[in-house]
Amino acid sequence: MLERRTDILIWVAGKLDKRGSFEDYLLRLGRGLKTAGLSTHLVAGPPWDAGLRRDLAALGLGLTELGEGELRSAWRAAGILARTRPRLVHYHFGSPSSKLAALAAVSGVPRFVFTDHGSRTQVEAGGAGLAAAKRWMRRARASLVDLYLPVSNEVAGHLRQEIGLPPARLHRLMNGVDLARYRPAGAEERMALRQRLLGLGGAEPVLLYAGQLTAEKGVEDLLAIQPALLRAFPGLTIAWAGDGPLRGAVEAASGQGVRVLGRRGDMPELLRAVDLVVAPSRWREAFSLILAEAAASGLPAIASRIGGIPEVVANQVTGELVPPGEPAALLASLSGLIEQPARRIAMGQAARRRAEALFDLDGMIAATLRHYAALLPLPTASLTPALEFRS
Repeated sequence: MLERRTDILIWVAGKLDKRGSFEDYLLRLGRGLKTAGLSTHLVAGPPWDAGLRRDLAALGLGLTELGEGELRSAWRAAGILARTRPRLVHYHFGSPSSKLAALAAVSGVPRFVFTDHGSRTQVEAGGAGLAAAKRWMRRARASLVDLYLPVSNEVAGHLRQEIGLPPARLHRLMNGVDLARYRPAGAEERMALRQRLLGLGGAEPVLLYAGQLTAEKGVEDLLAIQPALLRAFPGLTIAWAGDGPLRGAVEAASGQGVRVLGRRGDMPELLRAVDLVVAPSRWREAFSLILAEAAASGLPAIASRIGGIPEVVANQVTGELVPPGEPAALLASLSGLIEQPARRIAMGQAARRRAEALFDLDGMIAATLRHYAALLPLPTASLTPALEFRS
């Protein structure tokens, strides 16, 4: 038996195995759609965080967890589209030339929205042969997407170059952060969190790296300068949060002054326990959500001048930008900020103000709902209550 027609089908081409800012977005969006009286179904890969699943189910959302190989299965997707019969599909992650848009069009889905979170190393050059064929296919499928929502101007530029999108179908929608969960800590709270999470009792500075432990993220560059930082600042603690192929190298280089924390589910609290965040990526980041979360937490950041990162970190205002892949420049910038606590505090305060202006999750939800309303007039339900909704 067919389900009643779903208003919004949200398809996440990835896993929901933690509770971070993207998961906050899904929950807040689901709550807003419920307020508007719209039915929503969410599809994502495994594994799902148990608490997240519980909270999503409590909102009355339909939930489908697909296996590892099923997220990109045309057969599986066609079955879900036939069963839910959505009025609008909102696709996250994946490829801007996704086959899902074609399947949705064949299945009679009126509207298709794609939020492009993607980082890219380079734009595929045009020309004869395979490259030209791929470009043609990408552009053909792009015609089936009603609206692209890139998370940064960096990604928007790639989309314009890759598929020649007109301005009316391309609107930047920067990632949002829950400004209540990610917030600055007072001195007393910071000391308590530092003791509980890091086993530290002093007020000496703590530097945090949070992300995948890969060469693309600049882990080797930070490891290269870690001994020099610890020699120059004997009281410094360097905390590594994350997992990946270079975790063994990180653990091998650990010792006095280093904490290897693994993958964390308590990032809001961990950010309130530290003084400075570093993101030495060599990868063309689309946005860097951890840097927006750090800004909301009132922390300055030292990060690479690459990809969408300069849209998140305002150089010399909320942190400093350094050339990617240059450990000497990274060392100089980190050393300068570690030894200037007053400057760190001023930058952290500026970062919080910037987060309130640019990275507010409620603003991201309201913008998403406005886009839905523009694309999909619904005679039986109005998005007005959801647009006015605040958690």
